[in-house]
Amino acid sequence: MAGNLAKLDMRSRRQTPRRHWAIVSRRLTTAGATVLPTMANVPKIHARSAGYIVDDLRRRRLAVDKLLQEVGLRKADLSNPENRLPQTPVFHLMERAASLTGDASYGLRLGASLDPRDRGLLGFIVLNSPTLIDAMTNIQRFYKVGREGHDCEIEHFGPQVAFRFRVADPALRGLRHTSEYLAATVVRGCRDLTWQSISPIRAEFIHDEPDERVEYFRFLGCPVKFGAEWDAVIYAEETTRLPVKGADTGLLEVLEATCQKLLGPTPKRRDLVREVRHLIIERLPTGSASINAIAGQLGVSSKTLERRLAEQGESFSALLDRTRFNAVTHYLEDPDMRLTQVAYLAGYTEPAALVRAFKRWTGETPAKFRERSRSAM
Repeated sequence: MAGNLAKLDMRSRRQTPRRHWAIVSRRLTTAGATVLPTMANVPKIHARSAGYIVDDLRRRRLAVDKLLQEVGLRKADLSNPENRLPQTPVFHLMERAASLTGDASYGLRLGASLDPRDRGLLGFIVLNSPTLIDAMTNIQRFYKVGREGHDCEIEHFGPQVAFRFRVADPALRGLRHTSEYLAATVVRGCRDLTWQSISPIRAEFIHDEPDERVEYFRFLGCPVKFGAEWDAVIYAEETTRLPVKGADTGLLEVLEATCQKLLGPTPKRRDLVREVRHLIIERLPTGSASINAIAGQLGVSSKTLERRLAEQGESFSALLDRTRFNAVTHYLEDPDMRLTQVAYLAGYTEPAALVRAFKRWTGETPAKFRERSRSAM
């Protein structure tokens, strides 16, 4: 049995891309042994989102290879726009690109430059929705086809309709250029769908008002409110009833069926331990994998989360420690990753802290572990 598990583990390593942000998601227990699979359920978005940024930087004649490496992405990850990438490094790529260009309106400018036809399957869903409000509703229904880690809501209040969106992880909210990019994408999309130069009544953002001058009116055409609970664009209700030009309802049915197939059935039973493990893995590189942060993301208190984990025979501290160990050992098996990178991705402020933890786990240093792993292969 142990030999078979070892062979399975080696096969999974060969088949798993060396993607710094998509390594370990869970431990599967089989006959008392464990196998490390890929981190399949960390929120992901299509690679085309990162591709837009890289293409823009290249048009500006700016170097992109180092920037990709800094956020944990590779050029190969962007080779197919349908590839799925962990959302966190893509968000960081957007913010870093804005800093690199020195463009205070970077996210707005990039979002406003994109045609809905560039948005893949979801773009064609909205292009074939009967009206603008139908298009918004379909985005809400199928948003996770393109962006798994986002929430999306439509709110009707009086003569206005708010289209609200935000990243599910509170630690990632308020990334200014990422939020403004999405808002500008929606505004550009509404204009393209209706063939009219319509604008929202106002836009709202979670982030604070920036110090630098940003061209909000140029790209959104409306006043802007800051410090909101959601990012949002708010339209007059009569505007949302405008027809989508050239919509094909027959094609829409086919596209909707495809989206539903991609999303799959909604899980009936919540696996809390697995969910917490995924959140820990995603938060480790940002140093925010605390019980308070994760409990807040799940909408419960830290005491409630600890109690519910205990009901399943688990504790948060043990789960965090074990998840860290699994991630670190997997990272160390990649000879291209430096110890400083491994420490960062595992949530340590310096390599020395990682070395101490690894010696506590295994009785040996990471260097010795790597040497032994290479000789075993």
